[in-house]
Amino acid sequence: IILLLFLFLSCAVNAQGMLTKFGIHSANKSFAIGYYVKGDKEVATVPMLHVNKPGFYEMTKLKIDSLRDNGFVVFYEGINSDVTDSLQADVLMRKFRQITGFALMDYMDDENEAFKSLQKAKYVSQTDVDYGVNFDTDHHADLYLEQMIEMFEKHYGEVILTDCDRTTPLGKKYKCTKIDENKEYFILNGIRDRHVLDEIEKSSSKKIVVVFGRIHVMDLHSKIQKLGWEHQRDKTERIKNF
Repeated sequence: IILLLFLFLSCAVNAQGMLTKFGIHSANKSFAIGYYVKGDKEVATVPMLHVNKPGFYEMTKLKIDSLRDNGFVVFYEGINSDVTDSLQADVLMRKFRQITGFALMDYMDDENEAFKSLQKAKYVSQTDVDYGVNFDTDHHADLYLEQMIEMFEKHYGEVILTDCDRTTPLGKKYKCTKIDENKEYFILNGIRDRHVLDEIEKSSSKKIVVVFGRIHVMDLHSKIQKLGWEHQRDKTERIKNF
């Protein structure tokens, strides 16, 4: 069993705060594709919102397809897993939830109680539509769930599940453990941002478009410049008509 699980925003609080009708509307108003250069290489960043109206994804598909036609290689986000044992996979999911406060579930999943209001308002999930990424040919530039848990436990020690962790269904609101923001940032942003930057640096591709969640793209803006990439401010594409 291969799990293709999308991790959407930087933390549970930001995810639930941003993914409201107001938060989505505000983010759409500021949507922009950024560009960075280093030597003869160029990187574009497409900041995704993982719940939106269909028009948003129609727009991102057009832009990503256009960049691909212009020679850009697509690097996309997604937490996969090669774990085939269902019990082991369940433990990894519950460890992840203890660290972050939310489960790796599609926002539009009927069992995901946190986003019922959006489910009723004709929003769609990025995972349910064609938003421009081809999983057969594009480059997966994210970590695997088992890698994330292994890296976290190497840094912070083993995650011990409580009875509450084991008995609370993954779709229910999480109330078992207080979330440590530093640990949460480490697993959601720190190691994943470092990974995609490493993938960019070692890639032989001259043009790369990074299709990642909006919060990741905001963090990458400063992190990639520290690696010597120059932000092309005059080339920024601000798009509001979708």
